[in-house]
Amino acid sequence: MQSPRESAPAPHPARKAWAIPATAAGFALFVAAGARVMAVFAESMMSGVALIGSWLILTLGLAYAGIRLRPGLTAALLFGFGAGVVAVAFFGGMHMLT
Repeated sequence: MQSPRESAPAPHPARKAWAIPATAAGFALFVAAGARVMAVFAESMMSGVALIGSWLILTLGLAYAGIRLRPGLTAALLFGFGAGVVAVAFFGGMHMLT
């Protein structure tokens, strides 16, 4: 007797080809957009640094939870987090977040 996993149809290769880059780009935008929102909520530079830092820690925890739930997305989530952090550091250094 076949289990439900064995009888399920395989995903289309073309659909799977864009899923990982789309996940990485979406998570990078999520990290950067959340940091932008945290910078808007900050009233001073020091509270901005604390809010953005806490947002990055939260998103790193979300990436870890996603890795535990979907191990196939490990590289995409970590790359997305890294790209988001680089974007935050780049735009924050140019004072474009506030």
